[in-house]
Amino acid sequence: MSIEHPRPPGTVIVVVVLAYAAGVIDILLGILLILLRYADEIEQDGDQRTVTLLGAGMILFGLLTIALASGLTRGRRGARMLVTVALAGSLLLGLVSLVSDAISEPGSAGWSLAGVLLTGGAIAALWFGPAGRFFAKH
Repeated sequence: MSIEHPRPPGTVIVVVVLAYAAGVIDILLGILLILLRYADEIEQDGDQRTVTLLGAGMILFGLLTIALASGLTRGRRGARMLVTVALAGSLLLGLVSLVSDAISEPGSAGWSLAGVLLTGGAIAALWFGPAGRFFAKH
């Protein structure tokens, strides 16, 4: 006896892919941040512990985002809420990074801006249009 789930609309699939991509990017950036602890400036300042903890947090955040995104295709409202919270956290970190990049090196904020726009678009796609109607039914 199997319970059949209706096929999610394309926008839900796009959001799942974007959430997986955001999770993988957070994991990779966390690894990069941990590796940056060996940079000369960080070794001299003594911020190695902080940098390592931030990197580990980013890795865990990425893993959480990937785990939560798997529930979206089943139409779970709780998954939609939790993925929204995770993406909002990623959006907030992206905004901080965007502002930081714009202040420290004007003109280098392109990647941060792209990440903010993609994450914001994923949140909007999850709550409006066909995806919003899909989750309202379940």
